[in-house]
Parts: sequence; C-alpha cells; structure tokens
Amino acid sequence: MSDEKKLNLDYQTIKELEIMYGEGSGLTLFDLLNRTVTPGGGEFLRKRFKNPLCDREEIVRRQASITYIMDRFENWDIKAFKTLMDQVEQYYYSKAEPVSSNHKIAIYLEGLIDVIRNKNFRKTIFNGTRITIVFITLLSNFLNRIPSDDLPSLLLEITGEMARILGSDPFSRIIHKGLDKGVSAAQLIYYDKLFREKHKAEVINLVSLLYELDVLISMAKANDEYGLVFPEIIDSSEPEMEVEGLYHLFLKNPVGNSTRFSNKRNFLFLTGPNMSGKTTFLKSCGIAVFLTHLGMGVPAISMRVSLFQCLFSSLNTTDNLSLGYSYFYSEVLRIKKAAESLRNHEKSFMIFDELFKGTNVKDAYDGSILVIDGLMKWNSSLFILSSHLLELEHAIRDYPNTFFQHFDSDVINGKPVFNFGLHDGISNERLGLLILKNEKIDEMLVPQNRAD
Repeated sequence: MSDEKKLNLDYQTIKELEIMYGEGSGLTLFDLLNRTVTPGGGEFLRKRFKNPLCDREEIVRRQASITYIMDRFENWDIKAFKTLMDQVEQYYYSKAEPVSSNHKIAIYLEGLIDVIRNKNFRKTIFNGTRITIVFITLLSNFLNRIPSDDLPSLLLEITGEMARILGSDPFSRIIHKGLDKGVSAAQLIYYDKLFREKHKAEVINLVSLLYELDVLISMAKANDEYGLVFPEIIDSSEPEMEVEGLYHLFLKNPVGNSTRFSNKRNFLFLTGPNMSGKTTFLKSCGIAVFLTHLGMGVPAISMRVSLFQCLFSSLNTTDNLSLGYSYFYSEVLRIKKAAESLRNHEKSFMIFDELFKGTNVKDAYDGSILVIDGLMKWNSSLFILSSHLLELEHAIRDYPNTFFQHFDSDVINGKPVFNFGLHDGISNERLGLLILKNEKIDEMLVPQNRAD
C-alpha cells in the first residue's frame, strides 16, 4: 500500500462527533458501520477510523473498490474465515518454538520428540498447522471466484499480492496436493517450520491482506445498507463544500438539509431556538467530512467537497477539575487549540457550538467577536458557528465571507413544534422560557403548604 496522507483530528473531535467514543447512549459511528467478519478486520477498520485519508487519489481508489464490491457481493463472501483467523493468529503467537533442525529427516525426528515431550508444542503442531493449511486453501478458493480483468486498482493490488504468494512454493504445493483434506504428523512438523520460520512473513502478509479486504467489504455492506452516496471530491486548492439533503445517521426519521460553502463564502453563522436541530446539523456536517476522507459514502442526496487537512470541533467543552481549569478557561484552551490547528494545517473544517457559554453575556459577546474576526482571516478553511447571541449578527453581517442560516419552529397550543428544516437568514426565536414553563418548572419551584 502507498504512503498515505492523513486527515488530522484530535480526541475531543472524535468524541464529540461520536466517531469512536460514544456519549449518552454510547452508540458510535464505528459501531453503526462496522460490518467486518473477522476480529482482525475489525481492528484494521478501527485504525482506518483513527487515520482518515487526505489524498484524493487514494480516496477515489477506495470509493471505486467499495462500488465494485457493492455490485458483486456474491463474489466477496468471506464468512468462512470468521472463526478461522483467531486460530491462525493464536498459532503465530504460540510460545512453542518450531524445531531448530534444517534437514528434512532431522526436522521430523526432533519434532516427534517435542510432540511427545511438550503438550503445548503438540497442540500447536496438530491444530495450528492444520488451520493454516485450511486458511491457505480457502484463500485460494476465494481468489478463484474473483475475476481479475476489471478489478479496480486497489482490489487488484490486494488480490494480486495474495495470488503471488499463493503461487509460490510451498503454498502452491499445499493447494495442489489438497493437504486441507488430511496431512500426516511428519508433514505437520515440516510445514510448521516453514510457516513459522522460513515463510512466516508471507503467511502474516496473507492474513493482513485478508483483513484489508474485510475492511473494504465491510464498508461496502454499510454503504449499501444505509444508502450512502459517494461525494464528488473536488480537486481544488480552494475550500468548497456543497451538500444537499444531509442528515445524521443516528436518527430514525431524519430531515435532510442543504448548505453551500466556498472560499468566498466560508463562514456559516447558524441560529435557531433550543432543540431545533443546530447541534445535530453541526455533527452531520463533521461526520460527512469525516466519511468523505474515510472513502465512504455520506448520508445525503448529493455532496461536492474539497479535501481538508484538519477536522476540528468544539461542541461540548467541559471543565477540568484535576487541572484546576474552569469551564470558561477550558473553552479558551479549546479555541487556542483551534488557532494552533489553523497554523499547522492550511485547509481545515471547523465547527463551533456557542462560544464562551461559561462566562457572562458581555464577555461572551466580546470574546466571540474576537474569535470570529480572527477566523475570518483564514479563507482557506471552512467554519460553522452556532450561537444564541443574536447581537453578533449585527457585528458580522458586513463581513464579506459570512452567510446566515437558521432553524425555526412553530408554537402550537402553547408548545413548540420543530420541523428541523434549515433556512436562509437569522432566527430571532427564543423558546427557552416557554420550554421551562411547559415542563412546569415554575410550578414545581413554588413551596407547597404543609401541615405542622
């Protein structure tokens, strides 16, 4: 595989977007999309989630492979390897060393003595070597089902390397003789030495290549199951993102929304009442960018997007009592981290939910203006800021790169009803007091008369 460039995202972003570390219910994007068959494939997929790509060519290659598999699922069934791979890995991590002799007869005699004397060695030889022979045979049968004439380049690399190894000795001999049907003790001892010494690197490589396939097949299954759409990746040095019908995968009945960014329209100021959908939209945008760099489809009708070097979020900053940080100071440090990321990465996608909630309104306003004014200078990146401070709109409305969208609601029979639709412009709705009263908080706080 090539030396791949990666999208930078830190632990807090991974956690806030619930990519791998869940909040609330604990559900994560990884849990939702993981369809790997083997435990090793699951670990490989986890590594992919931690290291999304930042290379257009590699992402397009991954998209092409996933599309190819989706059109031919019947040829890419690897369920037969599900329980097998754990046993193959246990074989290679065994503490029982292969025999030290190199001559064929000496290998057998030394191995026979070890089989009699060492229970662990006997188990390794009789089980592990047989399992590895079965693995090699199954892999050969799997490759025989796959046509090689029209494979996308990434799948061709993986299967081609598998075929090269399986076509060499001793693997081709094992396949040709059908040793998976039965093998003598002498053969087991002989092949054990080959598998775990002379050809150890090749067997481990075959295992890794199968896990690579497991990851791509898993991505294809998830893509198909959730009806994800591959984004068009714009080959541009300027930041762009245009998405139609974007929704959050965690929602059962989501409402799709649309927005459009460019380098001349790179700062979205998002408003709307509580519970109207702002934070969900922020997360949806962040997840769509993440999935794009992963090489998967996105939950949307369509999407055109340039690649970024950094994905950054500041949604749920908390205080840090162990370090003596207040909530407000933790917010300040998060903004400092954003500034450092902008300095280190030319193109970033950043989402912020309500700057400086941990201080008074005046400081929150002044601090927000300071930050927004600074972010405006980075026209190579895209930003979304949701806020309840409607006064900010008057201060930033004349900034050339700013645009405004909002969520709204209706009040029916004294209760807010949300449609979760995104609209152009600013929302001046304030529903906090209404929600408090609907929950009868004011009544609950009235002391009841009690008899003495």
